[in-house]
Parts: sequence; structure tokens; C-alpha cells
Amino acid sequence: MLIKIKYIASSSRIFIGLFLVAILLILCEYHYTNFEEHLEYPSTKMIQQDPESYDGWLISKGGTVSKVGDSSFVITSMDRDVRYNFVIDSKEEVYLGDSVEVLGTFRSPNKVTPDKMIVVRAQSGKMVYVRSLIGLLILVIVFFRSWKFDHKGFVFIPRRV
Repeated sequence: MLIKIKYIASSSRIFIGLFLVAILLILCEYHYTNFEEHLEYPSTKMIQQDPESYDGWLISKGGTVSKVGDSSFVITSMDRDVRYNFVIDSKEEVYLGDSVEVLGTFRSPNKVTPDKMIVVRAQSGKMVYVRSLIGLLILVIVFFRSWKFDHKGFVFIPRRV
């Protein structure tokens, strides 16, 4: 049983390819211009433009702690090149430079009463590099216990037992 396959001409394939690329570009442009309408929580840009209309809304914001007070602290949130300061009403112990993610109720003009909050200490972010360096050192030691470098041949060769 012979199956016949009809091949598409080269010019038709180019046309179909260009058509699909054009559709992809149109969808990308649509997403870039309209994605804020489909967000679960309002973006920083939307809040900055009209804070009164989002009063009482549940928002999710993240940022870096820029000021610490007795019963609140300020986080600086960046969203698509828009910088905005939110005052978080919480007695949580935070320090300058910590990263904070807040889910809470927005109160105009820039206050947030948190329902849930995640604090990542600035120091713990730096500890990732320290742990990586220690791991790299251990890896190098283990590697060179089993292998040695031959400078003449510029290769690694196994050590004899």
C-alpha cells in the first residue's frame, strides 16, 4: 500500500512561516500592553497612578526595606521601572536591606496592613555565596586527591593507588 505525500512548495512554507511569526509578534505585543488587566493583584504602576481607587484591595508587593520604625517599616518596590515606597504596619523585626514579600490590605496613599509576610534577611542572601565557596573548595580537594595535572601534556591523569 503506497501512501502519497503532497509536499508544500518552498514559497508556501516561507509564507506560512512569516505568517506564524507575525501572529507570534502580535500576541507578544498584546501581552506586553495588556497583562496588567489580568493580574491577580494590582501592579505598583497601577497603584501609583490612582492609589484611592485601590483602597481596601488585597495586594501582593515585594521590595527591599529602606526605613525601619517602631511599629512599621518602609519597603521600596520596583515594578517595570516604577519605584514606589509602601509603609508596612507591622512590628516584625526587619533590618535595612532585607527583602520582604507582603500580602495584605492596601490603605491609601501607601500603607499596607499585612495578612502574610515573608522576610529574607540580607545576610542570608550573602551566605549563599559563602556556602558555594566552601562547596567548591571541598570539590577541588576531593578532585585533586584522585587526579593530578600533567603540565607537559596539559591533561588530568588519575593518581596511582
